[in-house]
Amino acid sequence: MKKRVIVSTVLASLLLSTSALYANVSASVSSKTEMKQEKAKRLKIVLNKVATQHRKGLQKAPKEMLNALQQSVVALGALQHNKVDEAKKALQKATKLFDVALKNNPKLDFIPVADDIRVNDFTGNSKLVQHIIDSAQKLLKDHDTQAAREILMPLQDEMDMTTTLLPLATYPAATHQALKELNKGHKKLAFTTLATALNSTIMETTMIPLPLITAQDLVLSASKLDKTKKKEANKLLDEAQDELQKAVFLGYTKKHTSEYKNLQNEIKNIQNEIHGKNRVEKLYSHVVKSFDSLIHKHEKESTKKATPKR
Repeated sequence: MKKRVIVSTVLASLLLSTSALYANVSASVSSKTEMKQEKAKRLKIVLNKVATQHRKGLQKAPKEMLNALQQSVVALGALQHNKVDEAKKALQKATKLFDVALKNNPKLDFIPVADDIRVNDFTGNSKLVQHIIDSAQKLLKDHDTQAAREILMPLQDEMDMTTTLLPLATYPAATHQALKELNKGHKKLAFTTLATALNSTIMETTMIPLPLITAQDLVLSASKLDKTKKKEANKLLDEAQDELQKAVFLGYTKKHTSEYKNLQNEIKNIQNEIHGKNRVEKLYSHVVKSFDSLIHKHEKESTKKATPKR
């Protein structure tokens, strides 16, 4: 069993540039068949949509705040090279900029300084997942735990978005303190104060199951087809059903089992209507809203904050 991992890149760190935070999800996928190419293309589009929405949801920092942050990094670099005067000038600029930014934006608490999006894409369908699980269970019965562990490892189909946040409750104060220490001639202490503050970042990670957002995209694609294309629409909806079933087998539905079942039933109702009077507009609209609601719940419940390990 081969696991395909798409690592998408890396949002620019404000520690290196004052340019706006950006995201660019790129997928490197090798495909042997047209069907696989189509699935890879669909996945890339879906990932870009989610990444864009994620980026738009990040709290934007004022220019003064970003410039101040950059100046504090300049000061840190200057101290590393024993350029005390240069460090003082940078810290003076940083403290003034922080004061202006905080005065104009007193409610700011965290600002994003970097963002990383990683995608673990399991290429198989729900039947393959079930087969792997059954095989692992047999291995475990024979106490072949390591072999079971190895074949279960690829069973991950999710998008993890990790944003690095800088706490404004401590960082601006640290630049003021570092400047005071530097003015007193305490170069090493000033460096430690800045370095410690820079390492006080918090990592916020949100996970979204790929089968869920892929199924939603398949339903949306079916809804845009002409009503005469019943076969094509039914095929897309079958694929959506399989993606939802895959999510169940992969364990992404533990808290929302009933909602996943409802989605599957709603899609089935659309398929029945397609072969009947084909009045599906309201049905499509409702199922899309159901997807949005479930995706939002996954995002909210999976978001975790943690201090990165040093």
